[in-house]
Amino acid sequence: MRFLKFLPVLAGLIILYSSCKKDSNSVDFTPNFYFINGGSSSAVKNLVLFNSSDTVTFNLVISSTYVPSKSTIVTLEVADEYRDLYNTTKGTAYKAMPSGAFDFQTSYTTGTTDIYDTIPVTLHKSLLLNENYMLPIKIVSLTVKEYKIDSASSVIYLNTNANKLAGLYNTDGKRVLYVGNASDNVVSETDTFKIAKSVIPVTADTAQLDYADLGANGWKYILSYGVNSFTVLPNDIVLNSIQPGTFQVLDADLDPVTKNMHLKTSYKNLSGNERIVEESLTLQ
Repeated sequence: MRFLKFLPVLAGLIILYSSCKKDSNSVDFTPNFYFINGGSSSAVKNLVLFNSSDTVTFNLVISSTYVPSKSTIVTLEVADEYRDLYNTTKGTAYKAMPSGAFDFQTSYTTGTTDIYDTIPVTLHKSLLLNENYMLPIKIVSLTVKEYKIDSASSVIYLNTNANKLAGLYNTDGKRVLYVGNASDNVVSETDTFKIAKSVIPVTADTAQLDYADLGANGWKYILSYGVNSFTVLPNDIVLNSIQPGTFQVLDADLDPVTKNMHLKTSYKNLSGNERIVEESLTLQ
């Protein structure tokens, strides 16, 4: 009889345990929409680099956490108040991008088979002055009310830089590997390469460029541009990877109109063998 008295209590505990276990394992499959590389902390990833043509296209990628079970219309708009907030928070001075300097589709309908959509933004270089511009674009609404917008990544911060060297380049290069000094003319190997590279602004008049085909190893040129000057230096990773005091710039030419460059440098590796690298960069 005593055992029967405890049966209701035991049953209640089992029900409570089962309910808690079910809640702890529940998953919300509601699609949550956001920009890939959205949020102010990712603005550096959204730098727009121009080629030689007047227009460039930057593809916005919008994703959702789960494939939508039904289509929804996603609406986008320019949200310039986020530029003001960014400037205040980061201590920057980005200008508002002129309305005629860009265009993009302000709404689209999602499918039900994929979590990604791509929206191209066209920027017109000729309508931008020598300024740093920012174009914040925000996901503002969804027609399916139960779907969500991720507030942390609902704004993407496209930005441009007035640095004169910044841009997209095609590179034709050659690297000659010598045994000992180049003056001895004993060549062990000759490599050629064709690479597309980005010249990334560092300050208003300095920029960073991958060294030959060693950018993945952290090797970079530091380029500086003045009214009547153009200088090329290696970064610290290069200097720490070669024989001290052996890096030389043999030639460094810049066409200030086309921005095309020719670089020729030399260094000795840690084994004392000289390498001469020559690169011609043409704005795409």
